[in-house]
Amino acid sequence: MITLALDTSHPVGSVSLARDGELLGSETFREPSSHLVALGHALDQLLASAALTPAGIDRLAVVTGPGSFTGLRIGLSFAKGLHAARNIPMVTVNALQLLALPWLAPGARVCAMIDARRGEVYAALYQRASSEALLADASAAHELVAPQAQTPEKWLATLKDAPEVLVGTGAFAHRDVLRVACPGAMIVEGAAMYPSTLHLAQIAHGMPALEEKAVRSLEPFYVRESGAEQVRLRAIARGAEGLDG
Repeated sequence: MITLALDTSHPVGSVSLARDGELLGSETFREPSSHLVALGHALDQLLASAALTPAGIDRLAVVTGPGSFTGLRIGLSFAKGLHAARNIPMVTVNALQLLALPWLAPGARVCAMIDARRGEVYAALYQRASSEALLADASAAHELVAPQAQTPEKWLATLKDAPEVLVGTGAFAHRDVLRVACPGAMIVEGAAMYPSTLHLAQIAHGMPALEEKAVRSLEPFYVRESGAEQVRLRAIARGAEGLDG
């Protein structure tokens, strides 16, 4: 089975290919505003390097967010188009879950944090589903605390137990605060700050594919509304207040 994994949730996007869990290659690209063009070019290069065509893809694995609103819409639209054209089965994983997966040692609490700007992070807390669980699919990441958009300080204040690993662009951006709040925790830096399509491509063949109805209704996982949506909702609220008056 040839699996294509793609992620456009971050400024650094990526695509990766694997055959039955064995990595074939990966390409990265930057700038969310140009993800539509860059994604197509990266995929062309990746397929050419593996001597494959789109007809050879047996499974799509897509990161649904949270992250860049524009990037997520581009990535999901691209994946849905490829699915519709080739009838390729699709699996999905949220970016926070994917960030946590490589760091889930037995018993470890892993906090995935994505920089949400405005001083906030998208954050969730995970633990390995069981001591026997292999990291062979996303279900190995048991969600202890559901994804939220908060300042790092408010987020940490809600946790009963401190995380032992903090990973993601949000953890890196707020590392000074986190080192004080969680002095014993490891803060991951470097390329591992981004969701790994290499890891996703290697595990996706073991994940259950979405039903066709779920693919058609699939939407980005935003956690909070975009700035434009917040403006729209405030305008609606003001209008309702005017009618009540």
